[in-house]
Amino acid sequence: MSPLISIVIPFYNSQDSINDCLNAVFKSSYKNFEVIAVSDGSKDESLKIAKKFPCKLIKSKKNYGSGHARN
Repeated sequence: MSPLISIVIPFYNSQDSINDCLNAVFKSSYKNFEVIAVSDGSKDESLKIAKKFPCKLIKSKKNYGSGHARN
């Protein structure tokens, strides 16, 4: 069996790309993974789009930057 991997996807106001990003991950042939999507204070519809996918969602109220979101 393949090892479980965690994929962390930080995003900020990414409504134009988050759907394509998450679609690509979930279409992968590798199936033993979890996705942790981190909204870094997004003000657009990107969090709403991310909620359509089976991933763990973390939401920040303020934008701290992608490094902070990854940690």
